[in-house]
Amino acid sequence: MDRSSATIDDETTDIHREIDRLRADLRQIRGDIAALGGDALRAARVGLSESAKNVGAQGKAVTEGAGKQIAAHPFLSIATAFAIGMMLGYRGGRRD
Repeated sequence: MDRSSATIDDETTDIHREIDRLRADLRQIRGDIAALGGDALRAARVGLSESAKNVGAQGKAVTEGAGKQIAAHPFLSIATAFAIGMMLGYRGGRRD
């Protein structure tokens, strides 16, 4: 009986060591996942920032281009704006 008791104690000790290793591995995995999530979040923020800069630059270019076209063709611009306003007014007035 003494021998089986020693065997059980050894097995119990081995199980405790394995549990401790598993806990350490889980902590490491948790840390790795957190780091990956942080890296992905940083990359997303950088991408979003770059996209916002590009959209802002494109919007500015479109606005400047439209301004140049309006300055080059003022009467056509007024006529176009009037026609668009009439169409929107007509469509808005038909809602019943």
